[in-house]
Amino acid sequence: MSAVVEVERLSKSFGRVRALNQISFDVQEGEVLGFLGPNGAGKTTTIRILLGLLHGDGGTATIGGHDCWSDHVRASRFFGATLEQPGFYGFLSGRDNLRQFARMLGPVDEKQITELLDLVGMTERGDDKVKRYSMGMRQRLALAQALLGKPRLLVLDEPTNGLDPNGIHGLRILLRKLATEQGLTIFFSSHLLSEVEELCDRVVVLNRGEVKASGPLSDLMNVKGFRYRIDVSDVDKALEVVRAVDGAKAEPGTIKDSINVIADNDIARRINYALVAAGIGVDQLIRTEQGLEDVYIQLTGVPVASPLSSPVPQAPVPPR
Repeated sequence: MSAVVEVERLSKSFGRVRALNQISFDVQEGEVLGFLGPNGAGKTTTIRILLGLLHGDGGTATIGGHDCWSDHVRASRFFGATLEQPGFYGFLSGRDNLRQFARMLGPVDEKQITELLDLVGMTERGDDKVKRYSMGMRQRLALAQALLGKPRLLVLDEPTNGLDPNGIHGLRILLRKLATEQGLTIFFSSHLLSEVEELCDRVVVLNRGEVKASGPLSDLMNVKGFRYRIDVSDVDKALEVVRAVDGAKAEPGTIKDSINVIADNDIARRINYALVAAGIGVDQLIRTEQGLEDVYIQLTGVPVASPLSSPVPQAPVPPR
């Protein structure tokens, strides 16, 4: 397997703000890579450099072996992309929008446009004007647009925005099908960690312009130690009791009336005894596995629903 995307020691600053600090990663042919990080981590800046919309200050970024800036024309033949807020001609139908974009790519026949509308579930609405589309429908049309010309790489920036749960589920199935059956390489940037965990083969976690982790999901989540979820009658008192147990670290759980405990050794019996002895009701004590959300919070220090201070300012797109 060869690398479709290669980023080496890539840096970018906006004035005094260091958006990217010598980041390095790759995306292998046929894999689905999850690109994660809180707001302001540098994800959008990285994507804009990959798409040839920004020029890095140092390092290199290549797609298909071609520099994304100096050899943008050749690099652009390898990828299709959807950005967080796709732009279309509202007065044209979805089908006509695809026809307009197809003209810029060269020979894209009408059959492929029809097939793509069907692939993303837009056959019935393909001839309606885009100004009547919901956000979710625009996202599906954007995916069809990105697939025009049969690219080898699909770059997706928050593609689930505006989709309902059924739409998100359908998108996940579609992307996995494209990767496994057509060998399409997918670069997937999203805040929905559950979707990344379900869909992606590898992840890159970015924080404050630096790569904090990179590798297969199984490796990132395979950590030593023991983790427990305990449902208790008094969370505050339970935290105080468990934190006094040697080797235990406790924090409030995300589920009501529960706490989460981490320990190097299996001390479940000691924890249970201490809680009962303190008069705290224990409804259940179960051992849990570390999920992607746990890894993400450890690496970034940022809860999933919270932004990391303010986003990095984005420079205007330079003319080419």
